[in-house]
Amino acid sequence: MKTNQVCVSHKNNHKRVLSALAFLVFSLLVVGCSGVDGGNLAGGAGVQETLVAEALTGTPGASNGDGVSTPEPTALAQEDPLVAPTTAVGPSGQIAYIAKTEDGKTEVMLANADGSAEPLALTNDGAPKDTPVRSPNGEYVAYAGNVDNNLDIYMLRISDRSLTRLTSSPAKDGWPSWSPDGRLVTFESFRDGNFEIYAVDVQSGVETRLTNNPAGDGHPTWSPDGRWILFVSNRDGGADIYRMDANGGNVIRLTVEAAPDASPSWSPDGQSIAFTSWRDGNPEIYRMRADGSDQQRLTNNNGRDDYPFWSPDGQEILHVSGESGKENVAVMDANGANARVLTAGNAYNVYPAWSPNGLYVAYQGNRNGENTIYVMDLNGNVLHQVSLPGQQTTEPIWFQP
Repeated sequence: MKTNQVCVSHKNNHKRVLSALAFLVFSLLVVGCSGVDGGNLAGGAGVQETLVAEALTGTPGASNGDGVSTPEPTALAQEDPLVAPTTAVGPSGQIAYIAKTEDGKTEVMLANADGSAEPLALTNDGAPKDTPVRSPNGEYVAYAGNVDNNLDIYMLRISDRSLTRLTSSPAKDGWPSWSPDGRLVTFESFRDGNFEIYAVDVQSGVETRLTNNPAGDGHPTWSPDGRWILFVSNRDGGADIYRMDANGGNVIRLTVEAAPDASPSWSPDGQSIAFTSWRDGNPEIYRMRADGSDQQRLTNNNGRDDYPFWSPDGQEILHVSGESGKENVAVMDANGANARVLTAGNAYNVYPAWSPNGLYVAYQGNRNGENTIYVMDLNGNVLHQVSLPGQQTTEPIWFQP
C-alpha cells in the first residue's frame, strides 16, 4: 500500500469519467471491465448500467403484481434548470464529484452544497476516476482511479487531500463500498480472471477475498449494521442478487427470476432492499425484505426505472426514470405511492444523491452538451449549480463534515 501527498489545483474543475465498471455485460456471462472512459459522460444510462445489455428494452407490464396499474410519475419541474429557491433554509454540507476538463484531465472536486465559494480540486493527477463513495465519518472518499493505466482503489482524506492507494493489482479493481464502521472497503476485482469480491483493511492494507466462484461476483453493498453484504452474481446463470455474511460466508440467493436483477440498495434500517429487475421486460424498481421474501413491484412505466436510493429516513426512494439517454430523476414513497418526476425534459438527468437531511437532491444534468451538478429541492426547484461552467461533471456524493 502506497501513500503519497497530493497537491491541490484550485483551478482544475473537472467532471467525472468512467462508467462504473460494467462488470457483467450480460449476455449472461461475465465480461471484463470496460475500463475508464470519459466518453461515457455525455449519454447512456449512467455509470451503474451494470448487468443488462441495452437490448433489454421492452413494453412495460400492465400491473404492479397486485393487479393494480401504477400511473406514470407526474413531472413537477420546468425545462429551465435555474428555478428560484422556494425553501427558507438552504442546503448545507459539501458535495464531492468527479470532473473532467477540456484538456482531458479528471479530478475529484469538492464544493459547498449551498453554492458558495468556488469548487476545489482534491486530486491533481489528472487520471480517470469513478464511483466515489464517502466514508461513514465523512472524512474520506474512496474511488476507483486509473493512475498508471490500471484501475485500482484509492482513499482520499478530505482535510489534507492526502491520497492512499488501497490496491495495486495488475487487474482491474473497482466499485468500492465502505463498511459501516469505516474499517474496510470492499470492491470487485478481475485479478482472478473473473470478477470476485475482496475487502481491504484501510489501515493495514491487508486484503481478504470474500467470494470464490467461477462466475462473476460484483457490486458489493454493505448492510447498515455491517452484518451482511449484498452483491450481484451470474453464478446461477443469470444476474441475480445475493447476500453473504461480512466475512464472505453463508451466501444466500435473494432473487431467482430468469431476467436480470441488479442495483440493490439497503433501506436505512436494514429491513428492506430496493432493486432493479427486468423480469417484466424493462427495468422497474422492486422491493423485498432482507431475506428475499415479499418481493413487490414499485414502478410500472414506459422506458426505464432504475438505480433506487433510499432517503435517510427510509420514507422515500429516489431513482432514475425515463427513456434511455433521456432519463429524469424521480422520487416515490417507499411503497411506490406518490411517484413524481423532479426533473423534466430530454436533458439526461442522472446520479441523484440525497442530502444528509433528506430535503435536497444533488444530481447530474446534461443541457447543451455539458454535464453539470445541480442541487434541487423535493418540489423539483433547482436552487443552484454546484460545478463550474465548462466542465463535464458526474457522480455527486453529499456529506455533512
